[in-house]
Amino acid sequence: MKLAIINDTHFGARNDSQIFLDYFLDFFENQFFPYCKENKITDVIHLGDFFDRRKFINFHTLAETKRRFLDKLSEHDITLHCVLGNHDTYYRNTNRLNSIQELLSDNGRIKIYDEPSVVTFDSLDMGLVGWINSENHDEYCQFIEKCKAPILMGHFEINGYEVLRGVTFKGGLEKNIFDKFEMVLSGHFHSKHSKKNIFYLGTQYQITFNDLKDKKGFHTLDTETRDLEFVENETRMFHSITYDDSVDVSPLLESDFSKYEGSYVKIYVLNKEKIFTFDKILDKLHDHKVLNITVVEDVSSADDEDVSVDMSKDTMTIINDEIDSLELNSDMRDNVKRIVRELYMESLSL
Repeated sequence: MKLAIINDTHFGARNDSQIFLDYFLDFFENQFFPYCKENKITDVIHLGDFFDRRKFINFHTLAETKRRFLDKLSEHDITLHCVLGNHDTYYRNTNRLNSIQELLSDNGRIKIYDEPSVVTFDSLDMGLVGWINSENHDEYCQFIEKCKAPILMGHFEINGYEVLRGVTFKGGLEKNIFDKFEMVLSGHFHSKHSKKNIFYLGTQYQITFNDLKDKKGFHTLDTETRDLEFVENETRMFHSITYDDSVDVSPLLESDFSKYEGSYVKIYVLNKEKIFTFDKILDKLHDHKVLNITVVEDVSSADDEDVSVDMSKDTMTIINDEIDSLELNSDMRDNVKRIVRELYMESLSL
């Protein structure tokens, strides 16, 4: 049998933005559920962070999520198996009060795993582990140590993996405690990547501009072959355009602008001598109802010396490169990166 695996759905993200909620739910309605129906998938595993807000729920977000996601579970005969993520818990140091239990426990199509559990699908055992915090750390780590299932799934914070593209997380669990497992699948970090037997699955869709170059989608697991398959979501919320009129820009002007409709676009300007041509680009974007256009101009320092910025890099990589250039010892440099990363991630949620 095939299982579908999703995680970090973050319904209500970006301050309960209707635009992003529609984008998220459109993916499930138009891609995910039709795929499950076509491939006869009746069990879906959710690896944490169902809703975005930890402290409260927006009733419109809840109603739309019920109508366009939760009600579809019955329609497609799907059981949703949920573990807890850090965004699902009210307190940071305990899982005992969480939005999944409070809001979804009366739905007969949802099974909530608020304690580490071994579940069996088609004779394949899997360990399911929720968010590890100060209260349950020892208990949950003992479960991982003793678990004999070949596959472990959860919402893990593991040292040495990318919390954002180009930003390595320092702290959390050491990866060697997972060495015995054939495969470890995790939510939490939004950038899809893997090392050895540990796979961070990434989000199903773009949530911030930091997701610009990440592949998004969901995964399936074949319980017989144990093959993990990625199903890409090609609908994108964020796009970038590089504008340079020192070369021929006619291919850009003649390109298909319909893909930008209803999305956010950043234009990285390398050279802009032909103002009329640049305005034509802006007009075409506006004609195709782009939600937001951000123009990033070339930057020069106050003393007129050129400052080289690699526009192909994401924000945090550029910031980290600048921190690496400072005359700091390694510990101080890591601390500065940690503080900036936390501030950056906090700003994304506002």
